[in-house]
Order: sequence, then structure tokens, then C-alpha cells
Amino acid sequence: MYDFYLALGDSMSIDHYPYQDACNGGFAGRKEIGAASLLFENEPLLFPDFGGDDLKTRFANIGYSNHAVDGATTEHLLTDQRQAELQPFSGKRNLITLTLGGNDLLLIYTSTKLSDTDALLDAMIALQRRYVRVVQLINKLLPNSKLILTTVFDPTDGTGVMASDRFFGDKLPIEFLDQFNNFVKKYASESGALLADVHQHFLGHGSNAGSATDFWYFAPSPIEPSYRGASEIRRVWLNTLSQPGLK
Repeated sequence: MYDFYLALGDSMSIDHYPYQDACNGGFAGRKEIGAASLLFENEPLLFPDFGGDDLKTRFANIGYSNHAVDGATTEHLLTDQRQAELQPFSGKRNLITLTLGGNDLLLIYTSTKLSDTDALLDAMIALQRRYVRVVQLINKLLPNSKLILTTVFDPTDGTGVMASDRFFGDKLPIEFLDQFNNFVKKYASESGALLADVHQHFLGHGSNAGSATDFWYFAPSPIEPSYRGASEIRRVWLNTLSQPGLK
């Protein structure tokens, strides 16, 4: 059904932090254990329960290309360089996951006075418009593709406070994250894309996690997924793809 699986977006899709997390626990296997890599090919040493449940198994001869970048924002995906990277896949049947918006929100939080609600609202409207442009660009460059939009997880579990040392020094206005995720959900429905609600799935596994096992973020930098968190993002994507008519 698909020629390629393309991972686009930010560090929710990359290998670096999950691999570092696994290495801290003594793992000595392959480096490619981020969410996108696990979706493409499971790592049985860490996740035997996902044996036989990956894209390589579901779709014969599917290829994989990861274009996600640590720190990527909507602005990055609109650059000529990022567009050029997608050109080789323009005539292919592609499955695409998009993880985007979290870094835009962090930039808004750090560059705008949190008490200036009007400025925050203006920045949020601009973010939503850029997100729409990104999706429209993907659809234009890769017209024969199925796109999965992914909501942004919340390490604060709705509290606005990070699990370690109040990571940004102030309580974050988490209502803007909720607003953005609601926008992504609505836009997925309007645009014909699939939706992977990672935000909902991760609630209770950040600042409010009851134990280290239940914490799905990378402890040294809790805005990133742990290796378990990467697998849980993969789980949501697989569930999305298991909808009737998509197997």
C-alpha cells in the first residue's frame, strides 16, 4: 500500500533522546529506537510485545526516511531546504507522521511575557496559520500520501509545572497547549488527515506520574520522550493505522 514511511517534524520523532535514555539503563542494542524508527521496525530486545507489529511487517517492501530534526518548528518545515528533501518522494505512495508545534509553543512562552495574554493569543493564531501552511505544503509536494497529524504531549500533565525544577522557572500557560491541540484535532478532521492523539495518551505520565516506570519522558530533559515514551507514541500511531480500511 505504501512505498515509503516518512517521519517529519521535531524531536518527538527522533532517536537521540530515547537511545540515551535506554543506554542510561544499560541497553546496548541499536540506536534507532525513537518513535518513528520503532513504528517502522520494532526493537524486540526492549519491546517483545510489539513483535510482528510494525510497518515493515504490515507493508511489504516499504522504505523509511526520517526527516525529523531536534528543535524543529513550523518555520523550519517551510524552508526551501526542507522542501527539497521531500522532492525525491513526490511520485511515491507515502505514509507520513508529523510531530510539530511543541517547539513553537516553547518559543512563544520564552519570547513573550506570560502575563501578556493578547500577545500570546496573537502568537498562537500565527502558529496555527503556519501549521496549516505546512500541511498544505506537504499535500502539494507529496500528493499521493496519507498524513497522520500528532498532538503535542504535555510533560506537566496539565499543571504547567515541569517534573524537574520547574524547568522554565515559571508556571506555563498550559491552556495555550490545549488550544493548539484542539486546533490540530479539528484541522485533521477538516483536511482529511488522520489524527494521533498523543497528548491524551500521555496524560498522567509526566509531572503526575506515580512512579519512575510510569514516567514517559527523558528525565534529564523532560520535554523529550524516554525510550518508553517513544514506544507509546509508536503505539498511538499504530492504533491510528488500525482503523477500519487502513490495514
